[in-house]
Amino acid sequence: MPSLLVFAVAVLLFGSPLRRLWLAEGAPASLPFVVWLGVIALGGWVAHRSLRP
Repeated sequence: MPSLLVFAVAVLLFGSPLRRLWLAEGAPASLPFVVWLGVIALGGWVAHRSLRP
């Protein structure tokens, strides 16, 4: 179930008008990669957290 939350966050970031915030003309070129890294880190954290007894 927590992985669905990460998926929902990723869809919200990459599939909604919110992406205009980090794809704006004056934004740094590395910002999309930072957003991807954040989604990947969130997924890893959720997977690690769900493995705990």
